[in-house]
Amino acid sequence: MIEFLVKRTDGDWFDLQAGSNPYRPKTVPYEPLGKDGSGILIEGCEVWFSFEDPGIQISFDGDIAENLAERVASEVLDRIREMTGQQAELIRIT
Repeated sequence: MIEFLVKRTDGDWFDLQAGSNPYRPKTVPYEPLGKDGSGILIEGCEVWFSFEDPGIQISFDGDIAENLAERVASEVLDRIREMTGQQAELIRIT
């Protein structure tokens, strides 16, 4: 399993609007998973997003190329930055 953490670097937590969904890559095709929009499917790999104390965890549950997982995580990071105007970093967990 490949996992990343999106951690805010200029404050405590992200100011995401209710109903906003930054968990979508811009250039990688995906299908939504879960009724609450907390997951997507990319090339047969389930990708789940969860709020944790230090930030937003991105978990890739299945086979996916490391460079594709990094690309998806980076694009989600970019969307969060764009939607909030806040600074953040991407940390590889596993």
